[in-house]
Amino acid sequence: MLDHHTIERYELGWLVVAVVMVLLMFAGVIASMITETVPGMFGSPARYINPTQLSKTEFAAPGLKVSPDGSVNAYMVARAFQFQPNVLRVPANTPVTLHFVAADVIHGLMLGQGNVNAELVPGQVATFTRTFKSAGTFVSQCNEYCGSGHQTMSFTLIVEAPK
Repeated sequence: MLDHHTIERYELGWLVVAVVMVLLMFAGVIASMITETVPGMFGSPARYINPTQLSKTEFAAPGLKVSPDGSVNAYMVARAFQFQPNVLRVPANTPVTLHFVAADVIHGLMLGQGNVNAELVPGQVATFTRTFKSAGTFVSQCNEYCGSGHQTMSFTLIVEAPK
């Protein structure tokens, strides 16, 4: 049988282990926020837009846009069982920055050929830059159940060979 002092040492040891675990979890949460695993925690307002105000953003006219500096951006909106635009044409062997946003509920997107898998949360802009190496036509579907028309929600990505 253990005496009272031995039991106290064991209890103190377990208390120290519990405190260390709580401190490690706290440090992990802070590190996650700093590295933006949870985007927007330290103010990056450009990554969030009001989904009811999409008409006042670059998502007002979704599609491919080439900037004067030659950079290529594609803006896509997911809403009510459709992606806008429904067909996106991008050039092969050119870096394309893809910007996605959901306007109503959570949607999902997977572009296997571009190694993109995103959960589209309303108002949160998901941005990826990818270079599509080979020409082709690829169909992508919403991969988050978003309602009764979920199974019909898809879009076509056409990667065009250089002319």
